[in-house]
Amino acid sequence: MEYYSPTDLNEAYSLLDKYGEDAIPIAGSTFYMGHREELFDEVEAVINIKQLGLSYIRQDDHGLRIGATTTLNEIFAHELTSKGTFGILAETVKELNINEVRNMATIGGEVCIAGEVDMPTTLLAYDANIVIGGSKGVREMSMADFHIGYLNNALEPGEMVLEVHIPQPPANTGAGFAKFERTAADLPIVNVATRISLDNAGACAEARVVAGAATLSGVPERSAAAEAALLNKVIDDTLIETAAVASGDIECIHDFRMSAEIRSLWVKCGIEDALQRAVAAVQ
Repeated sequence: MEYYSPTDLNEAYSLLDKYGEDAIPIAGSTFYMGHREELFDEVEAVINIKQLGLSYIRQDDHGLRIGATTTLNEIFAHELTSKGTFGILAETVKELNINEVRNMATIGGEVCIAGEVDMPTTLLAYDANIVIGGSKGVREMSMADFHIGYLNNALEPGEMVLEVHIPQPPANTGAGFAKFERTAADLPIVNVATRISLDNAGACAEARVVAGAATLSGVPERSAAAEAALLNKVIDDTLIETAAVASGDIECIHDFRMSAEIRSLWVKCGIEDALQRAVAAVQ
C-alpha cells in the first residue's frame, strides 16, 4: 500500500484518477482507524488531503461554507458556528464527548460516513449541499441525494468532498439537536435535529425534522409527517407532541443495541426535545 500527501488539488485528483476505487482519501482518519482491517487491506493507496487548504469556515451572500478538512473542534470554537444562526453546529459537536476525536474528526469525513455520526443529521436539517471535486470538474449536490445507503455515498471514483455549503436560512429561525447513546464513547443510538422558521404572525413557515443513527436506511431521514404537522401553526407543547407522534413515517432499525420499537420511541422523545430547543432558539 502506498501513502501520499499531496499539496494541491490537481495532484490529489491525479492520484485519485490513478488508483480509482483502490484509493482512500483521509484527513482525521477516526473512522478508518476503527475499521482499518476491513478497509486498509483492500486499498492500494492512502491519500492524506490535509495539506490541500480545505480547512476553513467562511460566510458569504449564499450562506456558510466549511472546508472538508475542518475539524469538529474548529467548528465548535469558530465564531460563525458557535453562536447565532449556525450555532446548532457547535451544539451538535458538543454532544460528542470525546475531545480527542473532536480534534481529529473532520466535517468531510462525517459527511461521507453519515450513518454512525451526528453532524450529517444537523446538516440535512439545514438543507446543506456537498461540493464535490475531481479531475472532471466540481459539482454540488444536496445532502439528501449524496447519501445513498449505510456508509455509502454518491462519490464517483476519482472524486472527493471539497466543501459543505449551508444556505442562509430565513429570518426568525431556530434549531435544536438531541442525542441518545449508551456511553460517552459509544456511537449514537438515536440523534435528531430540527429547524423551524416562523412568519411575522408567529406561525411555522418552514420546518425540518430529521432523525439519524436510528433509521433502517442507514442514513439521516426527514419526517415529512412531522414537518407537515408543524406547518402554518403556532408551535406550542401540544403541537410539538403531535409532531413527535407523527414521526412514525421514519422506519427504525433493529440491532443488538436496541429494538426498532424502542428506537422509534426514542426518536419521538428526541424530536420533542429538539423542537423545544428550536423554539427557544428562534431569532
